[in-house]
Amino acid sequence: MPSALKLPDLEERFLPPTNWQSGEFYNPKTGHNIHYSFIPAPEQTAKGIVVTLPGLSEYGEKYIETARQLYQQGYGFYVIDWAYQGRSTRFKQNPQKRHSDGYEADISDLDFLIKNIIGTSLPLYMLAHSMGGNIGLRYLMQHPDIFTAASFSAPMLGIQDLKHIGWLVKPFLKALPFLHEKYIPGGKDWHESARKSNGEDIFSHDPIRDQVHNQWCLANPQLQIGNPTFKWIYESLKSISVLKDQKKLRNITIPFLLAVAEFDVLVNNGDIEHAAKIIPDAEFLFLKGAHHEILMETDDIRNKFIDKTLAVFNR
Repeated sequence: MPSALKLPDLEERFLPPTNWQSGEFYNPKTGHNIHYSFIPAPEQTAKGIVVTLPGLSEYGEKYIETARQLYQQGYGFYVIDWAYQGRSTRFKQNPQKRHSDGYEADISDLDFLIKNIIGTSLPLYMLAHSMGGNIGLRYLMQHPDIFTAASFSAPMLGIQDLKHIGWLVKPFLKALPFLHEKYIPGGKDWHESARKSNGEDIFSHDPIRDQVHNQWCLANPQLQIGNPTFKWIYESLKSISVLKDQKKLRNITIPFLLAVAEFDVLVNNGDIEHAAKIIPDAEFLFLKGAHHEILMETDDIRNKFIDKTLAVFNR
């Protein structure tokens, strides 16, 4: 089992409960060592297991507050650290670079976790954020019958800064593979101010939850991760293109929540709303006043998303 992390100076709700556990597996298809964290489902009252798919640069411990709440509602909880972030396999040339082997590899790692670690003896519910929403939707396209319901927070179905030029950037990067291992313009190793843009918070305006990410990273430098490489951008754009397949989207018939943040500057809300119109049983939730990290937002915003998520799961 992986060694325990040093606890940051945070409120108890953000710290591991006694039943918080972690593990690792090796996926021979990808060559990745993948770390995951979990709370076992309540033995007598289990409704199912929530499989949580984090966003770019995140790690399982960031979702402890959510795990505690869902456990109280009768759900077990699993969260994966994607390759090249958290405590999973890191990029050999520079462990700080957020590289990518392609989203197909992430889908394979997720499938290994589900098929070999979690199992399907209890109903499975998908909870995904940002990049995790991209991977999660790809997984549902390929495996439409594994999950009972899904809830996505600001899923990365389009990148805001590239919404008008992605068609040009993708072939450019394909033609210039020597760029793939380099940081994107302005990219560098982890630094505490990376979660701000021109001094402004762009992830959350909750003063306490917005500090959770950095506090864990400061206490445990092995969680730190810098900016993406060009290869991550290229693979993300490739995966976004796959998500345009309306036929496969229509094959996803489970209850589905797609939530967007009003002030999101990272993902394209228009692409999310469009997907909500295609997926047969999808609900679209617009969260007024929210920034990108909905689960790290103020109580009024976060509770709307949690309540709606539980309603979708309970259907």
